[in-house]
Amino acid sequence: MKKRKLRVGLISSYVPKKCGIATHSRDLIEAMNRHDDFDWRVIAAEDAKDNVAYDSKRLMAVIKKEDLESYKNAAKAMNKWEPDVVLLAHEYGLFGGKWVDTNYKGQNLHSPSGDYVLTLINELKAPIITTFHTVIPEPDDLRRGVISAIDKRSARLVTMTKDAQSTLNFFYDINKSHIAVIPHGVPQPVQRDKKLIRKELSLDSSKFYLLITGLIGPNKGIDLIIKALPKIINHHPNVTLLIVGQTHPDIIASVGEVYREDLIRHAKKLGVCDHIQFVNEYLPTDRLVDYMTIADVYLTIHGDPEQAASGTLAYALGCSLAAISTPYRYAKEVLADGCGFLVPFESSEAIAKQVNNLIENPKLLGETKRKAGVRGNSMCWNKVGDDYMKLVEAIIQE
Repeated sequence: MKKRKLRVGLISSYVPKKCGIATHSRDLIEAMNRHDDFDWRVIAAEDAKDNVAYDSKRLMAVIKKEDLESYKNAAKAMNKWEPDVVLLAHEYGLFGGKWVDTNYKGQNLHSPSGDYVLTLINELKAPIITTFHTVIPEPDDLRRGVISAIDKRSARLVTMTKDAQSTLNFFYDINKSHIAVIPHGVPQPVQRDKKLIRKELSLDSSKFYLLITGLIGPNKGIDLIIKALPKIINHHPNVTLLIVGQTHPDIIASVGEVYREDLIRHAKKLGVCDHIQFVNEYLPTDRLVDYMTIADVYLTIHGDPEQAASGTLAYALGCSLAAISTPYRYAKEVLADGCGFLVPFESSEAIAKQVNNLIENPKLLGETKRKAGVRGNSMCWNKVGDDYMKLVEAIIQE
């Protein structure tokens, strides 16, 4: 008698939607799917404005963010398929429900609680593994309650760093033994000739390339990097900044390309336009890896100190790329032990100083790339997929 395949359900935003969580979920499922006797289906989380064409064979249901009935219908569809385990990719903004007004370190915030997801998971029959893409310290009562309810419903929680695990333990009183730490996966690096890649991308082999990737928006700190360029170029005129990625769809929907246009005006005012190249595309993973392969330094100048994960920074480590970052939570952990460099928030001077230091110290740059590559190798998708499979199998046995 033929054994039934292991059935894994997934609740997440999903490709071809253009967002980091969708890409992470796609890559995770593909890594797990290397195993024999594996089958999966997805409940895709969408905003009302989204109109995404999914693989109909794998799509179990779509939940529309603010349509509570769609959550109930999705649970019924998934229950009918009878999965062994369901993976929930959690990010407050993926799901609808109440919003909360808070003041965090002097900043007034209006944030989603995503409590509609509780209706979905409480109606599912299978055990759930929840992966947290955001873990906030000092939570308000509403979002603490949502996380507490997810914890009680989940057979296991997953964070991508030990710091996030400790935050859940300290601020949410969740036992560390209930939380597995599995890193953000990275592609297995493909050793391609850099000269060939630069030729394919029409890039000058004599340039020193700084790289920014991902969905473009004010949270990326690109204005600070552009402000740092004159102090870099004065010493090293062969430097070019590559800004690779399209503007975030939510920004385009609300104000169009205003942010990108502001960056261009800023660059013109500073006289550095000739040292900046925009690649206004949402790139497939293989092409993104090409840009990371030929870059000299990666920049991740996020403004949110509590950011608990960064797929683009993880990819940079996977490509043995030296990174300069602001000290947000994820970066502080993965760039420790000489795997990269931290600069203060809102400091273009510190960015310029650190870039110049790396250009002028090729031995330091090379050693940083080596250490980054070692850390990145421990985060490759095959290993991450295996860790999730072990977790799924352990929960089924339980």
